[in-house]
Formats: sequence, structure tokens, C-alpha cells
Amino acid sequence: MAHPVVMLMLDERSKGNIDSAEVARALSYVESFLVRRILCWIPTNNLNRIFQAVPGQLPVDLSPADGLRQLLSAARRFWPTDDEVRLHVRTGRFYERGRVNQRRFLLQRLEQSYEHLEPVDFTQSKLTVEHVMPQSAGSEWLAALAQDCADGETPEELHSRLVHTLGNLTLTAVNSQLSNNPFDRKKDLLHASHLEMNRRIAGTDRWGVTEIFARADELADRVIGLWPAPVEGVSRVERGRDWGQLHQALAALPDGTWTTYGDLAALIGSSAGPVGTHLLGTPGLLNAHRVLTYDGRIVEGFEWADGHDRGDVRALLEGEGVEFTATGGALPSQRLDAEELAALLRQEEPEQEITRPSLSPAARASWQERLERFQDQLAADNPEAHVAVVRELLDFWEAVGGWVGLGTGHTYTSAFLNLDQPGTQTTV
Repeated sequence: MAHPVVMLMLDERSKGNIDSAEVARALSYVESFLVRRILCWIPTNNLNRIFQAVPGQLPVDLSPADGLRQLLSAARRFWPTDDEVRLHVRTGRFYERGRVNQRRFLLQRLEQSYEHLEPVDFTQSKLTVEHVMPQSAGSEWLAALAQDCADGETPEELHSRLVHTLGNLTLTAVNSQLSNNPFDRKKDLLHASHLEMNRRIAGTDRWGVTEIFARADELADRVIGLWPAPVEGVSRVERGRDWGQLHQALAALPDGTWTTYGDLAALIGSSAGPVGTHLLGTPGLLNAHRVLTYDGRIVEGFEWADGHDRGDVRALLEGEGVEFTATGGALPSQRLDAEELAALLRQEEPEQEITRPSLSPAARASWQERLERFQDQLAADNPEAHVAVVRELLDFWEAVGGWVGLGTGHTYTSAFLNLDQPGTQTTV
């Protein structure tokens, strides 16, 4: 399930964008995400969707590892916190969660965290998961548990509550010898173990509620140390604001149309406030005056960002073909929403020709900038022979009367071969 993330990180390394340490850090977050979910019994049914979406959602203004951690920390991803881990390690029925190899892996990592001077070779050992307090408790175990029962609780109920928790589980190669023996007998076998976690269990005088909870708390500390927590307070992660796309959408607005701050925000995955701030602080933006409020009104206190007053905004809009209703708002039918802006940039409407070389000098310059970006990305990711073939194809297409539409992305872009026919437009 995590392969899309693994492949993305390895691809970034192969391009020289990150090193092996950054890949390892990113994958440690994936491992933590999965381990903590198993501990806290979160269903796996949406993991495919979560990991498949990562390449398209990873923030562009953070390192890949930090961006991945932010993305997986978003509230809807369900990456358990330290407090949730502590609670579930104490009370959760870990033995019934995940798969056998997953439970063994987690216990193996916990054993390794003790950094024993003579560590066990897990590739050669035949360790299995062992219940210190056995699954079938005999009379001696139940008599010992009777001392720990809360009011109204029977030894059998207490046994059921504790037996499958992580605090009562360990790894051993002598499972059959340990069997259902009383704790005194098990202590001798555990003391002879090469596993540090077993030696620590053998160091206790008895094995009941206090000891199981104490070990659970110790293991929870080790879980939290091994598998990092999500970033707190993350409810939404943006891929990154592509102001270039916003600028291109503004430049592409045909005469007689307008849009809103909210529409532009939806187009680039931002919100109306940052869009307004950007427009106010960016001089020289073409058609910035055509960005109105949701009801088609000129924003109160509108100022030209370059400091050069171009006159009354409404009069300018009317001169460009924008009509206003009797109530003072721009005509709703002339508004372009986020989907229509996106279609404008994707060349989905035949009458929108921003990337066509026959347009105005400004539009032509925008098209040329995107062409150079496409060629740079093409050359960066492909062999020289492939690049030459693609360039030859584009030149041929224009020579026979077609035209090339170009994507607006800065991280990844694309080219479309377009051909106008009477009453239609075909994109190859």
C-alpha cells in the first residue's frame, strides 16, 4: 500500500533532489503512521487511497519528508498521538490486531531498542509471540489475579482484560516449555533468555496488574521514541500556492468577463484572504481590477498595486464590456468561476486562445514562457534523443497548421497538440 510513497521518494533521490537520509526519514514517518494505527486499532480500509494520493498532494514548499509528515498528520488521516498510543498500549488487545508478522515485527523493534550488547539475530531465530500470563489461566494464575481484582470484577474477567495487551506479550523460542506454567517456573526460563525484554520480566517477583501496566508504560515510552508522532494541530495541508497559475488565469480573462477572489483561490487551492493580499501587493498584474467580491462589487478601498491610478474601476470595467445590474453588481452571467478558469487554462473552450501564438504580444510572451518551462522539464527528465524527437514533433505540428497548448504547472507541466476544424477543436 505504501509503494506510491516509496517510489516517489526513490525517484526524488534518483534525480538528486534528496539524499538517502531524507528518504529514510520520510519512510520512518510511513512506518510510524502504520505502526501507531495497528496499536490503536484503526481500520486499514482507506490506506490505499491515502498513500495513492500523496504524490499529488505533497506540499511543494517543504522538504519531501517534512511535507509527508504534515500531510499524514492532517486530522482525517488518523495518525494516533502519543496520548492515544499510551492508552491503547495499556488497554488494547494487541494480540488480536494486525497480522502475525506485524505483531512480531513490532516486538522485535522494541527488543532492539534496548541495544543489548549481544543482540539476537532475528534473521536466524525462530521466535514467536508469547503470553507471559497464559491465554488459558490455571488455578494458580487465577488465585494470584484475585488479589488485583477491582470491586465486582472476577479473576476471569481481569484475565480477559489483560491477557492480550502488549504489556503481557513478549518473544521467545521456548513457547512450548513456557506453556501455562506458573510465573515462578516461567521466570527461570525467561531469565535464561538472550532477549533483554525477557530478562526484565524475569526480574519481577510476581506478574499481575501492577507489573503488566508498568511494563506497558515502559513499552509505550519506547514506541513513542521509535515511531515519531504526527505534527499537532494540522487540519489541512496545501500542496503550495502556484501564483503563476493565478497570474495566467487573470491574463487569460476575455473582455466582458470578471471573476472573484474565491474563484481564484479555489483554482490554486488557497483561500480568498491570501489571494487578496497577493493581488494588493503585486504590481503590474494584468486584469487585477477584474477580480471582484462574490456579489460582483468592487472591493472597498481598492487600490492599484503599482501606485498608478488608472481611473474609476467601474468605468474601466464597463469600457471593457463588463455590465452592471441596477443594484450595482457586475452581471453574474459574465462571471468566470473556478472551473471555467481551469478550463480556460486547459484550452477546453475553443474560443479561449491564450496559448495560441497568434495572440497579443503579452499572451505570446506567456505562451513562450510556458514552452521554455516545458522544454526544461522535458530535458531534465528524459534522454537527449527523446527530447529531440518531441521538439521535432512540436515544430512539425505548427508547420502543418496545428498549435500547441501548454500546461500551467511549475512543478510538472504538459503540452497538448491542438487542431482547429470548422466548428470544432480537436486536442491530441
